[in-house]
Amino acid sequence: MNGLSSNAILAKSRAMYGKRLTAQHYNDLLNCKSVSEVAGYLKNRTVYAPIFEGVNVTAIHCGQLELLLKKYAYRQFETLCKYELAIGQDFYKYFILRNDIDMILTCVRLLYSGNPENYLLYMPVFFDEHTKLNQSKLAKVRSIQDLFKALDGTEYKAVIAPFVEHFDATMGKLDIEAALTRYKFETLKKITEKDFKGKKAKDIIEVFAIQNDIRVIVNIYRFKKMIGGGKESLRQFILPEVSRIPAKHWNRIIEAADEKEVLASLKNTVYGKALKANDLDYFEDVAQRYLYRWFLKTLRFSTNPTVVMFCYVYLLENEIRNITHIIEGIRYGVPAADIKEMLIGAYDSSVSR
Repeated sequence: MNGLSSNAILAKSRAMYGKRLTAQHYNDLLNCKSVSEVAGYLKNRTVYAPIFEGVNVTAIHCGQLELLLKKYAYRQFETLCKYELAIGQDFYKYFILRNDIDMILTCVRLLYSGNPENYLLYMPVFFDEHTKLNQSKLAKVRSIQDLFKALDGTEYKAVIAPFVEHFDATMGKLDIEAALTRYKFETLKKITEKDFKGKKAKDIIEVFAIQNDIRVIVNIYRFKKMIGGGKESLRQFILPEVSRIPAKHWNRIIEAADEKEVLASLKNTVYGKALKANDLDYFEDVAQRYLYRWFLKTLRFSTNPTVVMFCYVYLLENEIRNITHIIEGIRYGVPAADIKEMLIGAYDSSVSR
């Protein structure tokens, strides 16, 4: 990547982040009394305005609004894809890959919940030109066997093949998610090592490692807390080649008897201090806030344009999660003060503008 192109992606990612919601925006959203009022505010007062073109916000419901927010994210990803394609980089494939996997997992989740016909509601239109997925076939999926056939001609068919014949409604979803997640990170590692060397490659892989490490730790913690067991299924999520935790420490975490032992086993890892939770009920919140701080700091100080781009993607998705918490909180009559406690980064003094 030449210097001019590098600077373009670096500047673009930071400029896009600069349009984030402010603390005042969040205050105003928390003062809204209905979902339609939230939609109206986003349309008239924020950078989310374009997604509401042609939308009657007075009649919008929660599900529609959340889909529009997802649409906004895909538009931002499309912009970054065009930058990547313009300079001949392969990381635009990251967005295609993650979009494909999101759609497949959405299909599996809807099968699991008994509502496969709702798949059409989740289909983004921005990546049609680049994906190998046949979205019409996916929309007609009514069983795991249908999904397997719908993936003809794609690399994803081989990924889920081991789980189709004896698909288990409870663990099968987790197995497929683990397999697709592994494929995603292994592919990203290959792209990184193809295009970059030395510290640049190491810094990019670290972004993937931290995000996946925390996700796996939270999954293990949740599993141990709720049902215990599931060691082999959880072990599938661990990617030693894309991780900051040595294999021997992962083994200790997996073998932990319960959630308390999971946290105790983290003490000797690179995440030990950051993920220390005084109240076990808030561990997942502690983990997400750690990720937020890490990505924000890295976006601000990294000189690696690809790293900064990935940090922007994470921070955008964090903002959309915050808005979703507000929408759902208002829908269910949760007090504004309680919703505010769920928001990550919204009132961090270091990020307010």
